[in-house]
Amino acid sequence: MLANSVSSTTVGCIVLAAGSSVRFGSDKRHYRLGSGHTLLEQTLLCAQALFNERVLVLRHDDHGLAQRFADHWRVVLARDAGLGMGYSLAAALTATQHWRGAVIALGDMPWVQATTYQAITEALQPNSLVVPYYQGQRGNPVGIGCQHFAALTKAEGDVGARALLQRHPELLQQVQVDDPGILKDLDVLPAVPN
Repeated sequence: MLANSVSSTTVGCIVLAAGSSVRFGSDKRHYRLGSGHTLLEQTLLCAQALFNERVLVLRHDDHGLAQRFADHWRVVLARDAGLGMGYSLAAALTATQHWRGAVIALGDMPWVQATTYQAITEALQPNSLVVPYYQGQRGNPVGIGCQHFAALTKAEGDVGARALLQRHPELLQQVQVDDPGILKDLDVLPAVPN
């Protein structure tokens, strides 16, 4: 769960950051934001302050990034990350056996607010699937209860947890948040103003 909780009730955070940034044109994880932090640093800083258990998924050859974040994150180098997000998520779940649930965040969404992570964590139960909504639109991160971890280890392609959420609409728990950051990622290089 959040800081100072016991492991039997642990909700951890998984940040998926093993994508190839094809649409961005370069490795967007290193893109420097107005805060002075890189895209990935900013994403990790918020989650790092809230969760005792944290897993960062990187590509199999990301040894430099792994070393950089290893002091605060358990780093998983996903050998099959190039095959899609589902493979990255499956790799991460090898580190979550004792968790009650996982908040699964995307490395290119640094604008998600701490209150959103907290709301998802508080709603998460072992059998639940928690999704945040802002002004009627569903976003990320999502919460997955531990009873669904086995299904996610079989995830394939570039859908991650999406297929699980689509298969079990009856289990979806909506959390309304005042956070436009759940809808905002960075897929393309921002235009430079003239």
